[in-house]
Amino acid sequence: MKNVIRTLLFAAFAFAATTVNAQDSWSLERCVKHALDNNLTIKQTQANVRTALLSEQQAKASRLPNLSAQVSAGEQFGRTIDPTTNTFGTSAIGFNQMTLSAGVSVFQGGLIHNSVKQAGYNTRAAAADAQQSANDLALQVAQAFLSVLLAEEQLKSAQARIGQSKEQLNNTLKLIDAGNLPPADRFTIDAQIAREEQLAVTAANNVELSMLNLKQLLQLEPDYVMSIEKPIFSIPADAAPEAYTLPSVYETATATQPSISAAGFRLKSAEKGVDIARAGYYPTLSLFANLSSNYSTAFRTGIPGPDELVEQDVQIGGQTVRIGFFQPTLIIKDVPYFDQIDRNFGQGIGVSLNIPIYQNGRTRLSVERARLGIVNAQLAEVQAKQRLKNDIQTAIANAKAAKKQMEAANKSVEAARAAFVNAEKRHALGAINTLNLSIAKNTLDIAENDLLVARYDYLFRLKIIDFYLGKEIKL
Repeated sequence: MKNVIRTLLFAAFAFAATTVNAQDSWSLERCVKHALDNNLTIKQTQANVRTALLSEQQAKASRLPNLSAQVSAGEQFGRTIDPTTNTFGTSAIGFNQMTLSAGVSVFQGGLIHNSVKQAGYNTRAAAADAQQSANDLALQVAQAFLSVLLAEEQLKSAQARIGQSKEQLNNTLKLIDAGNLPPADRFTIDAQIAREEQLAVTAANNVELSMLNLKQLLQLEPDYVMSIEKPIFSIPADAAPEAYTLPSVYETATATQPSISAAGFRLKSAEKGVDIARAGYYPTLSLFANLSSNYSTAFRTGIPGPDELVEQDVQIGGQTVRIGFFQPTLIIKDVPYFDQIDRNFGQGIGVSLNIPIYQNGRTRLSVERARLGIVNAQLAEVQAKQRLKNDIQTAIANAKAAKKQMEAANKSVEAARAAFVNAEKRHALGAINTLNLSIAKNTLDIAENDLLVARYDYLFRLKIIDFYLGKEIKL
């Protein structure tokens, strides 16, 4: 029963481990997507794009009219002017003023139109920069991914060589026991096994370092456990880097590489900068309108009161006679708040024209500065194209050299394998000693390792050319 339970637990843990490993298996596509979603540089470029979009929206909003309201309230002391009656007084007066103003620009020398155009070019340049950063990161991830695959293949090859050497040691011991080889030949095989174990340790370290580099690009913690999905790929049979020419690849790259597009948009933005600076030479015309009202605690008014009987003595014919008559009265009272607001309500509309006459040369200097901006943008565009041309030249030359290196490595492996097979046969017959066999095996091991490196290097060089041709980087 205990054995059954132990077996079930082992199966459960094995299944869980298999599930975890499946979840942690990373393909090149997953690595690239994760890097693009988490890389800090990519996030910064995306933030720059959003900032440029906001600037463009702000520039477009300048075409719309503006509306503002102003409300003020307070207490005046000393000799001041009553805001409602415009008379001087010395008593404390409470006041409240409200104004609603609106304005719209009619003509500003093309300033708003060109600002919107410039902001649009800046947005497109920022988007192109973000895309270029994403492309560069994808290429770096692909290189790191291939480096891990190469390191793992080298480790696997090193471990296989250890097994082969141990098998060779068994055969040598049999020949020694048979008296065909001297006992000292065993030490040569032992030394060879020790050296190959050392190379296996070096290969394992290279796997760890390559994996660490990949994790850093993916913004993963160093202790994160991950495995690389090994795709089934081969060098394309029709791959012919010698058929690539600089003009053809460069022509395609200038249309697909975002860095070239970004430089072109920045040049257009600089050209609009000159038009924006020239707007300072032109007059500006705008329309405005406003509504206003105010309130004052000193604002009072009189209302008719009841007639009052007034008696007065007068002389009529030498006699004093008392005469009475009714006289109207006036009652002084404070005007209510909303009544004042209604009485003091005012409106205004008008046109404002601002004509620049002398500005201390600021506009002229702004135009000159903007023209220098065009020169700098033109130089930046030329530099970007020249840098791209140089990179393409290097990529084509590296691909051609990598192909020749792989072909030479293939021939070297074939020759070394034939020599090793021959050495094994002669060693079995006792025609050569173990040292000569070990030398032949080391030569084959070095040739196979060089071929492995050459294949991965050639594959990566081909992917770089695909990158400049605007193709998706995948295995």
